Amino acid sequence: MINWKAIGFGLIVTLILAYLGNYVPYLDIPLAPVIGGIIAGYVVGGSYKNGIINGGLSAGIIGFIYTLLVIVITTGNTITTAVNNAVATTSLSGQSGLVIASIIIFASIVAFGIYFILGLIGGIIGVVIKEKGTKKPRPTPATRMNDE
Repeated sequence: MINWKAIGFGLIVTLILAYLGNYVPYLDIPLAPVIGGIIAGYVVGGSYKNGIINGGLSAGIIGFIYTLLVIVITTGNTITTAVNNAVATTSLSGQSGLVIASIIIFASIVAFGIYFILGLIGGIIGVVIKEKGTKKPRPTPATRMNDE
């Protein structure tokens, strides 16, 4: 079952860590989606299926959006620079626009898949952490004798 609260927490954590990954090496991939998935899996709890769905979606959505934005901004800056310098004015018309759009969409879909897989791993870990924390300790023989 999809829990939007859990997905929201995972989205925020993954987005912040992915952005900080620009400044801290190895924080973006694989840590950001895994940690976001852990948060989503912990919040949702329940079965492993819940952790997989919510952890994967929280990280996957951010992977798609973040990659899309980064590519569009980077490509936009490159195209603007090229137009201003009048270097590639003829290559910006016709088929090249379709090729650029296809590459952007393809890269975003691949990023969704990578982030989704890492997020679902984190979601499973989050469910396990919550499950371990909520289990009652097993009674020892000494405590059983005192109860009787």
